Amino acid sequence: MLAETLIVERPSSSAAVLLAGLTTLAKSAPTHPVLPNVRLVRPDLRIEAAPLAEYRDLCGFDEAQGVPPIYPHLLAFPLHLRLMMRRDFPWPLAGTVHIANRIVQHRALAIGDRLTVAAEFGGFRSHPRGQAFAISAEAQSGGTRIWHSESMYLRRGARSAFGAPVAALSDSEAATTRTGAERIERAVAARYARLSGDRNPIHMSWLGARLFGFERPIAHGMWTKARALARVLPAGPVERLAIEVAFRAPILLPGRVTHFADPVADGTVFAVRDGAGERLHLVGRLGRDLVFEKGPNAQHQ
Repeated sequence: MLAETLIVERPSSSAAVLLAGLTTLAKSAPTHPVLPNVRLVRPDLRIEAAPLAEYRDLCGFDEAQGVPPIYPHLLAFPLHLRLMMRRDFPWPLAGTVHIANRIVQHRALAIGDRLTVAAEFGGFRSHPRGQAFAISAEAQSGGTRIWHSESMYLRRGARSAFGAPVAALSDSEAATTRTGAERIERAVAARYARLSGDRNPIHMSWLGARLFGFERPIAHGMWTKARALARVLPAGPVERLAIEVAFRAPILLPGRVTHFADPVADGTVFAVRDGAGERLHLVGRLGRDLVFEKGPNAQHQ
């Protein structure tokens, strides 16, 4: 059945997201969850120079690299939120964990590009720690898809385990050559939250982090991906590109991390570990010819 298409003129306000986070906490875990069959669309979004410059500065991209291929996620994420804020989404908004992300770019983006961005649920996946589900997003220009992504989320502890197993990079694929280290300050989370709209309490406050089992706030996964990607992208804009990451342990803020990268036959593998270079936070792969396979979109009824 075709998804219902809904136009979203503007992102949800911070107050609306907070309210949804609080009011949906009362949702009880369903025995037979169903994902809403809707497609959300944000039309005529322009890549603006000022927010792009701030994003580059925060994530470490060089201006010569052009518009980072991960940047459209910043435009699509408000739709991710809106999907999970819906009353017919089976679980609370808070407590849902982003565990993997895959992006394919079909042509280079540029400042001034006008995009139509859309997102919808991509179906269930099974996971040893609960129920996973996908959100698929895309960006079109002039009616042509130029970018698309699949984000995998996990509802930890959910009793159901519907769908094919989550397909993600394994720890054994992580890069092993150290390329640098850095300290990540607490302010990174607030800056990224303002740019992305992701004000999840686990990133924004000590109390919010502790409520979900973290001893202090944690860095956004997609910021971590962007920071790692900035170090391995070519020096200039790239037309066709694919990036895949799996998120492992969260980065507690403030904290120190170590970056790793290795060339492989079809691109580069990269990783982010803790300051000692041991605990794995992120494993990733970058290439021109990576193709990710979507799992079945059929939902359990």
